[in-house]
Amino acid sequence: MLAPAAPAWAQDGEPLPDAPDATEVSPQDPQAAASAAAREIYTVADFERFAPRNALDLIDQIPGFDVDQGGGGGGGGGGRGFGQAQENLLINGERISSKSNSTADQLSRIPVDNVVRIEVVDGATLDIPGLSGRVANLIVRQGGASGQFRWRPEWNFGTAPAQWFEGEISLSGQLAGVDYTVALENRDFARGRQGPSILSDALGGVDERFNTASNLFNRPNINAFLAFEVAPQVAANLNLSGGIEIFDSEEREVRVAGNPLAPFDERFFTDSDEWFYEISGDVTFPLGGGELKLIALESYDHRDRTSNSLLDTAGLPTSGSQFIRVADEGERIGRGEYSWGLWGADWQLSAEAAFNRLDQVGRLFAFDPLANEYVEVDFDGGVGGVREDRYEALLSVGFPVTDTLSVQLTGGGEYSQLSQTGDNSRARSFQRPKGSLNVAWAPADGLDINLEVARRVGQLDFGDFLASVDLSEEQENAGNANLRPQQSWDITLEIAKNFGEWGSATLTLVDEEIEDLLVIVPTEGGGSARGNLESAQRRGLEFVGTLQLGPLGFTGAQLDVELELEESSLVDPVTGEERRFDRNRPFELGLDFRHDIPRTDLAWGFAFREEEPAPSFRVDEESIEFGPRTFGAVFVEHKDVLGATANVRIGNIFNGGETLRRTVFDGPRGSSPVLFTEERLRDRGQSITLTLTGNF
Repeated sequence: MLAPAAPAWAQDGEPLPDAPDATEVSPQDPQAAASAAAREIYTVADFERFAPRNALDLIDQIPGFDVDQGGGGGGGGGGRGFGQAQENLLINGERISSKSNSTADQLSRIPVDNVVRIEVVDGATLDIPGLSGRVANLIVRQGGASGQFRWRPEWNFGTAPAQWFEGEISLSGQLAGVDYTVALENRDFARGRQGPSILSDALGGVDERFNTASNLFNRPNINAFLAFEVAPQVAANLNLSGGIEIFDSEEREVRVAGNPLAPFDERFFTDSDEWFYEISGDVTFPLGGGELKLIALESYDHRDRTSNSLLDTAGLPTSGSQFIRVADEGERIGRGEYSWGLWGADWQLSAEAAFNRLDQVGRLFAFDPLANEYVEVDFDGGVGGVREDRYEALLSVGFPVTDTLSVQLTGGGEYSQLSQTGDNSRARSFQRPKGSLNVAWAPADGLDINLEVARRVGQLDFGDFLASVDLSEEQENAGNANLRPQQSWDITLEIAKNFGEWGSATLTLVDEEIEDLLVIVPTEGGGSARGNLESAQRRGLEFVGTLQLGPLGFTGAQLDVELELEESSLVDPVTGEERRFDRNRPFELGLDFRHDIPRTDLAWGFAFREEEPAPSFRVDEESIEFGPRTFGAVFVEHKDVLGATANVRIGNIFNGGETLRRTVFDGPRGSSPVLFTEERLRDRGQSITLTLTGNF
């Protein structure tokens, strides 16, 4: 019998029954085939002590499992196009056809009562190309109409205002044969920091200042998911989302009292407004001896961002700059996946066309003290557009070699056409092979080994083609029309071990050999821009584990551990010396302890984070910027406050601040003298966060 990676414990402290064996699933179950390949099966009862409200609450408590969002952005495609599956989450054996909403987002809106079970499987055993390692497949059914809510206000002890409007409300059910989920969500963010900033010049002069900064962010949006049967054996899904984003930031730096230099007052303001939408859907139907799935997506994003700076120094006229960037981005995708069984193997042929666009108007202004207004100045490369037409075709086959060994092979390539308009007009095309080998081996009960060898092709940030300015950092990037997409050979080895009642752990080793890595490079005339390096390497280790403390007599307690170690190497394009990737942290450690007190509705715990920051580099600057290196939080939770779960969390208990250290050179690093150094330390203060979650 396959048991969970670690037994759950009921509120009275006794272990719950083992999860059902995969082979015990009813043959009438539409997911029976997937269940037969499951290495671990969980039910809602296994997580009873946590009082879960939705499907994502269950995923968060799977021992030794860490959610992978697939490189960021929505549905796991990462970047432009859908590509192969990358998230390690599935719903009823399928990935969702949305990019603005991830599978994790969707799971947070599925009531826990609708979850039948969770299957943890080896990705290479599924007929979904691109998946490897441990994958959680949630089997859910649609129930009656039900709703969920989450409200997460936060109060700060520092200078940030209260954060009142973070939360979500969702409703799901079935109406006229259509399964629906509708959600209204707002992401609210407020931060305030203040502290000294000390500049030292090459002659030993010291300029002491005081810096204050604040950020306010709101992103209200609405999402709808509809699923229905068009005809027998023909299933369709529709995803709709849209909303606005409002971001405002202010920063001010003044010379402190007693500074012998002339009074100095510099201010920065940023105002960014955005609106966006996405429409996507898919339809699946039988065709020939297999199944065809057609996917389509249309998305659009409009952003209007204005940044201003003003500098007042005694005895000098007011000076400053303004940068306005108006950008329109759009994406249109069509994808087809035909799957069939042949010779005891699962086959899939996929083809995708993705059409992406960016139109930007970037304008630079200088403050005129006589006119008391900003006057436009020349700004080469700030206006233009980028278009990419990308086509991809892949053939994959997956088959069992033995009862414990499965292999999945994928091969194909992509063809893309890139064109740019504006000051640096140019058109180019690329043809790149891509593919992967995935091997899943289960040499013993409770031990899973997954190996992936992949040839990957990255995607370019269209914004790097056009010039931009960061006023607060006094940085300007020229556009580069000669950028090439990154390519890499990636080797990933994942070893997952089930320790029974003690818990579970997963160790992942990664090696990447990269071509055309994108970094800041020097340009003619002494400027800088994004450019490509011929080669670079990155190697890493990630350990994720859950230790159940019940066998030690600490019933209801567990400790989650996450450790990341990483090394990277590139040849610096300015100095010619070997160094790490920009901001590539070599060490991160996370500890999360939770104790659900038996026979009560109370839980408490703490979180601890420690990381080693890493520097970033520009042509004439080296800097290191990081938040608290050591972070801690404590929480207490009650699982039945008028039917809701209330969690109160105190964050940043060690009072860590934000640190910036930078050295600016009078020309290229390594061959130029130091112009000045800056060291800034800003306090953030503690925060109190209340999270209320419930159902209706």
